[in-house]
Amino acid sequence: MVNVFMERSDPYIVDAAAQKREKVRAWLREAELDGVIISRRDNFAWITCGGDSRVINCTEVGVGHLVITRDKHYLVACYMDSDRLLQDQVPGQGYEQVTLFWHEGDERLRALGLAGKRVAADTPVAGTLFAGEAIMDLQWPLNELEVARSRWLGRTVGEILERVMRDVEPGMTEREIQHRLHGEIIQRGMDLEVPIVGSDERIYQYRHVLATDKPLQCYLLLGPVVRRWGLTALVSRSMHFGEPPEDVKQAFHCVSTIEGRIMAMLREGLPFAEILVHQKQWYDELGFPGGWNYHFQGGPTGYVLVDAARSLTGKVVQVPQTYSWFTTARGAKVEELTLLTGNGVEIPSLGDHWPTVEVDTAAGPFEVPGMLIR
Repeated sequence: MVNVFMERSDPYIVDAAAQKREKVRAWLREAELDGVIISRRDNFAWITCGGDSRVINCTEVGVGHLVITRDKHYLVACYMDSDRLLQDQVPGQGYEQVTLFWHEGDERLRALGLAGKRVAADTPVAGTLFAGEAIMDLQWPLNELEVARSRWLGRTVGEILERVMRDVEPGMTEREIQHRLHGEIIQRGMDLEVPIVGSDERIYQYRHVLATDKPLQCYLLLGPVVRRWGLTALVSRSMHFGEPPEDVKQAFHCVSTIEGRIMAMLREGLPFAEILVHQKQWYDELGFPGGWNYHFQGGPTGYVLVDAARSLTGKVVQVPQTYSWFTTARGAKVEELTLLTGNGVEIPSLGDHWPTVEVDTAAGPFEVPGMLIR
């Protein structure tokens, strides 16, 4: 079993990162490119097996820029970050250090000078070809370490959500609940990327409901997106004090049914576009016609939050890989981290004590998380 908490200098990580660089180099040769500049934090995390290039949380671009050519690899950063990135985030990975003073301009322009004549980049850089989608495609399927880390993320988020849902009481504000949720996430070494927290009528009003000072009355939805090692986990849970009203029951039945049917049909090679065709039909069948229009419907996850646009392409499901499906109806929402391996579908976030719903699918009964009634 892979140790998800191994040191970044562990030979396993050093070797896995080298394999990823070779994957990039194979793509460079195929695309007839000399080099690529990697600046996005998610792509930095992928190619370094979990390295973190940030200083500021709210930016997609980190403070370290990686240049991969056909035979060399460089780390380009300002003096104030260069040594820390090299020693803490990419130890043993053989990056040649290129350091700038803060007043010497955009590090990506220095990176451009190292990358060759025909160069791609994952952010807009003058004189380069944009390679954002190509880099994302290289990240799938996941390797053994990423599968183990994804399992840990899903299981840990599920445990946190269950604790918070069982502890909250009517009268607590949405912000108080978010604070409790965020605190538990931080204590487990994760970052909160998306803080979906909403209650009562606000769950009906908004697909993306964010915390306010409104006190909780009866109905609570939590849907955090967390990140660790660069990998993401998207999980939601719903709870109601007392028996929910019929409209909530109907909405939750719709979204949990669609969620279960998607999970049950997942298989290697399945076109994402085919999944979307079924999603459209199921919303109509379950009483929410056109429901797929109001929120993107999900797709593969990993270092990217979710690539929901895959359902509009000819691309197909891969193994092993994590997926998240966003199933919403007015008054209910379900998001669940799904892991598809050669052994089938797993829901890492579903613990032993959370209530489940059995969904009838073409492949037979399938259990998905239900709503907690307190």
